[in-house]
Amino acid sequence: MDLENYLNRIVYSGDLKPNRATLENLFAAQLRMVAFENIDQQLGVPVSFDPSDVFEKVVLQQRGGWCFELNTLFSWVLQEIGFEVAYLAGYVGLEKPSPDQAPDHMLLKVECDEQLLVDVGFGGAMSAPVPLKPIKVSQQPYDITLAAQNEGYIQYSESAGGREAGYWFALDCVEPRVFQPASTKLQTDPNSPFLRTLTAQKRYTNRHVVLRGRVLTTFDTVGTREETLSTPKELADCLKYDFGLNVPAIAEVWSKIMKRHGELFAG
Repeated sequence: MDLENYLNRIVYSGDLKPNRATLENLFAAQLRMVAFENIDQQLGVPVSFDPSDVFEKVVLQQRGGWCFELNTLFSWVLQEIGFEVAYLAGYVGLEKPSPDQAPDHMLLKVECDEQLLVDVGFGGAMSAPVPLKPIKVSQQPYDITLAAQNEGYIQYSESAGGREAGYWFALDCVEPRVFQPASTKLQTDPNSPFLRTLTAQKRYTNRHVVLRGRVLTTFDTVGTREETLSTPKELADCLKYDFGLNVPAIAEVWSKIMKRHGELFAG
């Protein structure tokens, strides 16, 4: 693992002092160049979040990944530069997690003048670190809210175009191994959304592009626009040009993507 290779991957040549400006610039650069995606899960390729495996995939193979990969990589980068970083455990969904629920989302806490929520692995709504306290911020086209809840939880929510998503988390620091059960389940459970539906997401300055199956959605300050892809070539081209993912093998699962589209949009 080599920091210079990573910086080349995200096309970053700025300052590397462990300060707020560096953190924000690296955050934006990774989001701009590295997509959130689950192509390997669709192709039946096992996904690891061992740092060396993530570096090989995301940096050397110029791919993207999901939260366990993208936040693992970003944590390593920040620590190499000199930031104080800790892993936090998240629970995806708008409802409070049950006491026995296993965490299924990895996020980061970074000490930099103040405690910051840093998450480059939830798909790209967050375009900059957010102060780790009850707060509402505008990161166009999204409104992002952190709300303190009972029993020590904080609820993260993001909304744009009439759609809302989010997760719950606590401030207790955890070791990466706590995410292994969720990583395994999300790759093996037939009902896992990461197996059932192809997704790719990428965040630009004021624009968020989301692919789910055949449907490409763009969120920006103008509004929300959708396009439905019609052929395997259109899908491969979309991944290549909208998300920077050159994976021709995705055409092999076009029939699966078509079937899932029919299930979601029947009638």
